[in-house]
Amino acid sequence: MNPHDYSYSFLRYCQDREAGEFANIGVLFWCPQDRFLGFRGSHRYARLTHFFDDLDRDGYRLLVAHVERRFDHMAEEILHGLPLDSLPASARELAFKVVPEDDGSLLWSPARGGLTADPAAELTQVYDRFIGKHHEVKEATRREDQDVFRQVFRPIFTSPKLAGKIHEHEVAAPLARHVFKNAWKNGVWNVYETLSFDLTDPDSIDRKAYTWHSRSEFLSQASEAPKLHYLLGKPTLPGNARHYGRAKDILNSCKGITLIEEDEAADFGRDLESRVLSSEHE
Repeated sequence: MNPHDYSYSFLRYCQDREAGEFANIGVLFWCPQDRFLGFRGSHRYARLTHFFDDLDRDGYRLLVAHVERRFDHMAEEILHGLPLDSLPASARELAFKVVPEDDGSLLWSPARGGLTADPAAELTQVYDRFIGKHHEVKEATRREDQDVFRQVFRPIFTSPKLAGKIHEHEVAAPLARHVFKNAWKNGVWNVYETLSFDLTDPDSIDRKAYTWHSRSEFLSQASEAPKLHYLLGKPTLPGNARHYGRAKDILNSCKGITLIEEDEAADFGRDLESRVLSSEHE
């Protein structure tokens, strides 16, 4: 994929413009050649309370959610617009359509830019570098993805019957790409990713599900669309069971996804061996 120009602008929260204090709370990312518009905002306000003691926490979260919805809607309109539609060159031109330049508490930074072959990944890198590392707390996990894979699913993919038949495969779509460590092909690529939802914070379970739902939508647009299989690690905290159920509903709302839970591993392993071996005789 050839690299294309992009620009981005930070959304800043400034409670008192005369005081001049502000904090970056989001970033709008725009790649016109790919018609990719993405906005990521932080819902966490702990850092902001160091600047603004009287921050309206609920109001702040509602404000960020409103901006996110507006840009999500705009992104859909742009993506599905006519090819000859005139598109702005800078993210700031689109930014002001949702958050105008007035005397409110939100303002935009000057635009910056660069080149990228993967707009979605570039947006994540910009957000993590300039905003996420300041606002986001590392997700508290009881078991990481690799822990669930090693403890539950790895013996399946390394079994003698599947030796030499499982390979690494990269799915490259127009707006996203991902390397799956375990995959095999039978007409189409069957790819497998382990997702641990054994997290401490219930909100983290929701965020992870939404992240992989969005990523799946982009990956399904690859020219050689894969069959996505997610190997799930369930919460060990009983209080998170409801959030885990919702996470599965979120993932299942994306067409073409198969979910395999860890207590289904034995049946999954037998079925995988049968399917892979039978495909060699077709």
